[in-house]
Amino acid sequence: MKKIIGSMIAASILTSVSVTANDIVPSNPYDKEFAKMNQYFDSLIQTHFSNAKLNNLSYPRTNMQHTDSTYILEFDLAGVPKENIKLSIDENNILNIEGVKKESKKEKENNYVKQEIFYGSFKRMIQLPQDIDKDKLKTKYDNGILTITIPRKELKKPKVKLIPIQ
Repeated sequence: MKKIIGSMIAASILTSVSVTANDIVPSNPYDKEFAKMNQYFDSLIQTHFSNAKLNNLSYPRTNMQHTDSTYILEFDLAGVPKENIKLSIDENNILNIEGVKKESKKEKENNYVKQEIFYGSFKRMIQLPQDIDKDKLKTKYDNGILTITIPRKELKKPKVKLIPIQ
């Protein structure tokens, strides 16, 4: 009787557990080491690209918004004197902002553990839409924020000539 009950229990256990070939994957003893290595390289890359001198690719930080009648751009230029900023717009509606944020001599003498504040020259170009009125552009520089307000104009719709098909 014990043999019958034992074989019934064994049969019920075997039928309730389904094992596929994908479930039987030998574990790699180096998985943890590779995970640690990947984590190390990720942190190294992240630290490298957060370096202040390399991080100026998107400097100055910018807010862009639009209403029905205007485009408003705000540039965070804290610590940059107005005299060190050059702003231009070309015939292709590319807004170009460039300048220099200078570091004081006293700060250069300090030993930093981490330095995130950007110092140096910067240049950023932004493609603006075609419906801007460049001639009525206004700027305002207040507390390190440069605000550019550009009115929108209605674009002329191109004339379409219908061509008869013969």
